[in-house]
Amino acid sequence: MKRLLISFMLAVALVIVPVAGALADTDTVIVTATPSYLGISNSPGTWTLNGIIPGDDTINIATTYYSNPLGDTTAPSATVLDTECYFTITNTSSVPTYVVIDIDDFTGGSDPMTNSDDGSNGAGIFGAYSWYSGMTYPTSKVVAKTTGSDNLTSSLAALTDLKWGMEVLTQTDAWTGGTSSTATITITVTAA
Repeated sequence: MKRLLISFMLAVALVIVPVAGALADTDTVIVTATPSYLGISNSPGTWTLNGIIPGDDTINIATTYYSNPLGDTTAPSATVLDTECYFTITNTSSVPTYVVIDIDDFTGGSDPMTNSDDGSNGAGIFGAYSWYSGMTYPTSKVVAKTTGSDNLTSSLAALTDLKWGMEVLTQTDAWTGGTSSTATITITVTAA
């Protein structure tokens, strides 16, 4: 009987030892979380209508002024060139983006102009458009409204800079004074 008991205990021990070794095992998984980041900066931060080329920086009625380094009243080429774009957006976004360009009404000064929001001008009203390097001009230029302009780009790739420009068609009636007014251009990017 003693032998039988020892044999039984030995059999139980042999069964328990392998099972005990198989009760736990571990492995790991590394989880990566990459945020969708939107970031831009624009340079230069100022533009004087009719002031890119040194000389007379006053403006005339019913005249289109371009942010074109080749000439304040010179329209871009049929395919806009880098050299015709005064502004550069440095894009640090981690995802493709849409770019929107808005321009407020002018304020202050003798006789500030109001944005028509449709690109046309009139009495006390200016029109504005934006465009970028590589775009077909003028058919693809985008109306620059006070807010809610259409996308300038269909999808700007992550970490891709954008050279761009704007044009302002001044009001049709004479100003009542010669004091400067200002407007703000707002550049907005959203994930594409």
